[in-house]
Amino acid sequence: MSQLNRKSTIDNRQSSDALYDKIPESTFFCNRGFMYFFRKQIAILLIVVACCTLTVSCSDSRAVQCTKFTKIVNKGNALIDVDKDRNDAATTDNLAKNFNLIANELEALRITDPTLKEIQKPSVKSFQEISQALGDISKSLQAGNLASTSIEGREQIQTAQADIIRAGQQANQAAANQDALTSKLINYCKSNR
Repeated sequence: MSQLNRKSTIDNRQSSDALYDKIPESTFFCNRGFMYFFRKQIAILLIVVACCTLTVSCSDSRAVQCTKFTKIVNKGNALIDVDKDRNDAATTDNLAKNFNLIANELEALRITDPTLKEIQKPSVKSFQEISQALGDISKSLQAGNLASTSIEGREQIQTAQADIIRAGQQANQAAANQDALTSKLINYCKSNR
């Protein structure tokens, strides 16, 4: 009996396949060519949607950008507080390098918000100017420390002092600019909330 059922099942499959083969392909809504084309279009559409979704989801929101920006600026501002009582050449040189790293970190920050971008470029410049001025102060301190006790040594010390005053004024101006930019950043980021 089971052999008879198997044979009838096989016959039914063959007859349905034969029936399918007799119907022209053009009568089907989804013929093979159309389905191939349609699958290709769906694949392309899914890839485009995935790329758009990734692009939108990977960009940080304004609040996240504000947080990252403020964190870097605060790290730069904290550098001065750490070593403000030490005025030797090595400390000043180290401080100059650290400010340069802050400028590079700030420059590498990916900002998409237009207002934050306007604050970013001058902030990078201010930190670079502070770094340069501190580097000049460090070199002048080293030159003053290495000067001999002769008349020429006194002239070197006076030149170093003048260079230190000039570089100090440049650093103060850059720091004042950065303070103004920091206030602008904080006010803008507060308005976000």
